[in-house]
Amino acid sequence: MTQNNAIQQAMASLTNMDDDIRAAAIETLGEHEHAPAVPQIIEIYAEADPGTRFIAVKALGKIGDAQAVPTLLDALRGDDMWTRAAATGALISIGLPAVDGLVDALRDENKNVRRAAAKALGKIGEDAEDERVLRGLSAALLDVDKGVRRFAAEALGRLDADTMVSELKQTLADKNHDVRLAAFRALAKIDTPEARTAVRSWLHE
Repeated sequence: MTQNNAIQQAMASLTNMDDDIRAAAIETLGEHEHAPAVPQIIEIYAEADPGTRFIAVKALGKIGDAQAVPTLLDALRGDDMWTRAAATGALISIGLPAVDGLVDALRDENKNVRRAAAKALGKIGEDAEDERVLRGLSAALLDVDKGVRRFAAEALGRLDADTMVSELKQTLADKNHDVRLAAFRALAKIDTPEARTAVRSWLHE
């Protein structure tokens, strides 16, 4: 079967009432990165069973179309950890169009959502570095959850956030070892004179 035939057959199968057939079709369309299928995949996701939702999120990540961002942010807030992980990866793949929603997710009531958002912002990389992102991650350094604080520190290091050196220096005194280590590594990566001084001082303590 040619690629075009496979895509056409998969598109036709999206309306099939059999969950397994629809799931297989979504998977095929994701593998072929077929952007015209995104609106239908989003529609299916809204009413699908958990297994199909996971496959839909994976497909949306492979396609990488920005119109999927609201659906992926919804998946990030879901109960299923595998779907959340897939949504995190998908949002990272989409990149800059996902940033505003991820910054908002740093304030979510669910710590797993906040963790995923901080991790994703760091992995999107320097394209995500703007004032709103840095403010959000700076606030996340003070989160009640140690995982959120650690991922926020790691993200600031990946973003080479030289304006956040003071905040990361304070994080070197965090009560959690992993958070302190993440702040140390972030400062070492930023490598400004102020950051180097903080790194040397922490090593000598």
